[in-house]
Amino acid sequence: MEQINEEYAYIIEGKDAKNVLQIVKEDFIENADGMLDCPLDGVLRRHNLSLADLNKMKVTRLLFVKRENQLMITLKIINLDINI
Repeated sequence: MEQINEEYAYIIEGKDAKNVLQIVKEDFIENADGMLDCPLDGVLRRHNLSLADLNKMKVTRLLFVKRENQLMITLKIINLDINI
């Protein structure tokens, strides 16, 4: 039987950036609906980053991904280049 290796990460993409922020199990929380969530601010803090840093790096989007063995699955895309 093949062992499944799961990892989660936020991938930062932008004009001056392309980084991967690894997520550890302590980054996950259970929200009010009983669903697992991974708040970005906690992951950024653990990697010594802030939302201001993302702005300075001209980040355009974040991808919340799950890596399962050799397969990468995008679970959520957060676009940051939206003009309001």
